[in-house]
Amino acid sequence: MSDRSSSVPTPRASRPTSGVSARTAARAPSAAARAAATTVVLGEAEAASVASIMATLPDPASLPAGALVIVAGEIASVRSAGPLALGRSLARSVLSVFGRARTVTRARRCSALVARGYVDVGAAEDDAHADLAWGYAPETAKASASEEA
Repeated sequence: MSDRSSSVPTPRASRPTSGVSARTAARAPSAAARAAATTVVLGEAEAASVASIMATLPDPASLPAGALVIVAGEIASVRSAGPLALGRSLARSVLSVFGRARTVTRARRCSALVARGYVDVGAAEDDAHADLAWGYAPETAKASASEEA
């Protein structure tokens, strides 16, 4: 055995063991950036799948490079004549009475943004506790669109 100290670092856990607070959390874009962004609010039908969310998103090639697109987490409510109109379930009607809003998962919204071609995709709550997912139009979106033409 050698008395030399080893230069090999000790193994560390690949995940933080102290919980979510040890992980790097995404921060929602600033209020000024959100004011200039394209905001997409999904209805019940658009929120059904990643493909339907993708169809709702604007084409990144049609936006300026680096343009911010935000997808709100809350589904736009449709006021109807009765609680069971438009196929609403009794449970949804009861939850809506208590003020619980229907939402789209972050995974579904972010997957749609990535599949559509947006970059630097993230999700977080803003200062008002609104659940947001966002992505930026790629820098080469305009260049690749003009090369194809």
